[in-house]
Amino acid sequence: MQSETDEILCPNPECEYYHKAEGKAIVKSGKYKTGHQRYYCKHCGKYFMETIGTAIYRKHLSNDKIRMIYRLFLEKNGIRSIERITGHHRDTISNLLKETEKNEKTEDYLINKIGLTAKECDKLWKLLEMKRGKSPKSPKL
Repeated sequence: MQSETDEILCPNPECEYYHKAEGKAIVKSGKYKTGHQRYYCKHCGKYFMETIGTAIYRKHLSNDKIRMIYRLFLEKNGIRSIERITGHHRDTISNLLKETEKNEKTEDYLINKIGLTAKECDKLWKLLEMKRGKSPKSPKL
């Protein structure tokens, strides 16, 4: 049986075990107030979060709040509507959605930790792509 830390690799490029599974020494080191797991690499002495490399990294929101924001967005609620429902500032919501990029780590985190389904993730990627295409600041192809 694999433990959760078996999946976690050191994200520090200066560490000799940067993204290497063999010989790593990563231990859990508590949780942040948002509930996200914190890790410590014994080789380089750096702390990092389980959310590193995802849109959720350095967001001061719990998984429940993030799930709610994404689900409200999937129901085609506007930013201000989501602001009224969740009580979070529109810039917080907007930044979360802007920084959500489709990659394997983000999708894996959204499905396994946040609780979105694969269908919801596909719909999220399509909605975000559509919103970015309509943005007046985006370059026209």
